[in-house]
Amino acid sequence: MESNERGLSLENNLSLVGPQSPLDMKPDTNSLLGGSFSPSGGASGPTSPTTYAMGHGNVLGNGNKGSNSAFPPNHPLSGSKHLCSICGDRASGKHYGVYSCEGCKGFFKRTVRKDLSYACREDKQCLVDKRQRNRCQYCRYQKCLSMGMKREAVQEERQRTKERDQNEVESTSSFHTDMQVERILEAERRVDCKMELSSEIPSNDIGQTIDRQMLQLVDWAKHIPHFTSLNLDDQIILLKAGWNELLIAGFTFRSVGVRDGLVLGGDVTVTRSTAHIAGITTIYERVLTELVTKMREMKMDKTELGCLRTIILYNPEVRGIKSSQEVEHLREKVYAVLDEYTKM
Repeated sequence: MESNERGLSLENNLSLVGPQSPLDMKPDTNSLLGGSFSPSGGASGPTSPTTYAMGHGNVLGNGNKGSNSAFPPNHPLSGSKHLCSICGDRASGKHYGVYSCEGCKGFFKRTVRKDLSYACREDKQCLVDKRQRNRCQYCRYQKCLSMGMKREAVQEERQRTKERDQNEVESTSSFHTDMQVERILEAERRVDCKMELSSEIPSNDIGQTIDRQMLQLVDWAKHIPHFTSLNLDDQIILLKAGWNELLIAGFTFRSVGVRDGLVLGGDVTVTRSTAHIAGITTIYERVLTELVTKMREMKMDKTELGCLRTIILYNPEVRGIKSSQEVEHLREKVYAVLDEYTKM
């Protein structure tokens, strides 16, 4: 995105999300432990990328219950008469032998192609449904197999499309150049610098702090490798779908070194008493005890935070994006550079 006009359009469209702050939305804090953060009225992707970084998680939803579609009956996205055999979500078709959703299809494909192995933390009988399909990867994979998904179907698909994929990679090599972890880190540093310059915001004004961070989030995304090469509409959709998780990941990281407080940015810290007055004690405690504690235990650094937030941003399963394949390729590149970085 080169022109100021396009940049302003992106910022203006993100502002349509509304003034509600993440602390006002009563989310399930498992969002950053591996599920999707799903505020009331907000948009979110069906799965969260943080399963990779955090190791486990769940996906919020309504179990096997159906939901009314926002599309007219004849619209291609109006729904499916089939449910996913694995988790009960709406199936997008028959994949590897059974009806399944895009999430379970992708999970099974990645597991087979990368020859991944999992371990169950419980008794190998974990519930796998729309709400909790990411909580235990071992049980999810076993259910894929028990419901009839075929490993050989994935391998055959890969063989059939190998030549086509190679041609696609060659034709789009300028777009899919290697993801640079240094640029991701620089984007995080730019945000920190701007927060330090935002000290004029009153410490007790959470709303103004969040509003400013929303604008900073747009600037951050513009400096993430390849984001501005995407279609403008897709940029807007991705930011609208992920802004809440992105902000929460940021202030969770900033709060790691603070005792009993959430640092929203600059000099704005939400204390337990402030949370009580604002009526957000429950979410405050959950973010503090689950997210901040988890991140502190992992000893996550700023580069890893940047990769985590970039994975959240590049969610190929967000409804409505036109370039889901490109977004998926970009996310895979972030997975790769994060994996390489953590092995250094």
